[in-house]
Amino acid sequence: MFLYGDIEKRVRALRRGLEVNQISGELRGYSWERPPIEPINDVKISVSDINGICPTKRDVYVKYILKEKPKLNQYMLRGLAYHKVIRDTIASLKKAVYHGCDTGERIVEEFFFNTTIPEKICKRLGVDLECSDCFKLYRYIVLQVSAKVDEILSKYPDIDVENIVGLALPPFVERKIDGSLVGLSKFLSLDVYTPHSIVMDFKSGYERDEHLLSLTGYALALEADDEVDVNFGFLIYIRINKNVHFNVKGFVVSDELRREFLEMRDEIAELVDSGIDPGKPTECPKYCSYYGVCNEGDN
Repeated sequence: MFLYGDIEKRVRALRRGLEVNQISGELRGYSWERPPIEPINDVKISVSDINGICPTKRDVYVKYILKEKPKLNQYMLRGLAYHKVIRDTIASLKKAVYHGCDTGERIVEEFFFNTTIPEKICKRLGVDLECSDCFKLYRYIVLQVSAKVDEILSKYPDIDVENIVGLALPPFVERKIDGSLVGLSKFLSLDVYTPHSIVMDFKSGYERDEHLLSLTGYALALEADDEVDVNFGFLIYIRINKNVHFNVKGFVVSDELRREFLEMRDEIAELVDSGIDPGKPTECPKYCSYYGVCNEGDN
């Protein structure tokens, strides 16, 4: 499937790097009761705060102190639509396989031309212009899963339905995590979590270093919540034009990334705790979801 094809090979290469540079126990999420993992105050932030685009972090002040709600722009709506298509399609495919739709041919027959899932998502979010892309993403997932199911059936002719689902589809999509032990929200939702303790996150925008830090935050939260080691992260950037493209970026959740995340977490927690307005930047990014709050009356 699109989540596994290239990733298994990448994990092998990442493991070799991990053998050279081991992750310190003090920087594991399950060391939450002592510094540097221990939160510096009672503020609990969202992982999305790490991805903030405001140079002065005034978006954090507006969110937590002024209590303003973000205004979703077209880029955010597109990303939200892609996430929902992935989640709902995979969930529906799992149910279908359990109910007898257990060959690639049957999956294609039942799902490929039945576009109810992307239609409902686009209508609910009001992203009519993105509908065609959502359809492409939906059909891409259907074809990838159908091909993976047939591959599994060819390799294991006597396999049962439980194993087909387990091998063809990710076990957790939007895995719920309590991040409060490491200073994050109690209600985190990770895009994908695999049995190999790999965390994955889908992105529809351009690549940013902050994406590495936010996924590192998920890794620490999962380590604290489940008492497990999470060593690898994968950022999957979705690009849709004539075709669907997944640009996969794999990395070790290293000591360096963990320290950078903790520094960012503490900086945001201190800002919220102080309640001091950090001020507007010299130039506000126009695609910031709080642009209208900070620039009321501007065109």
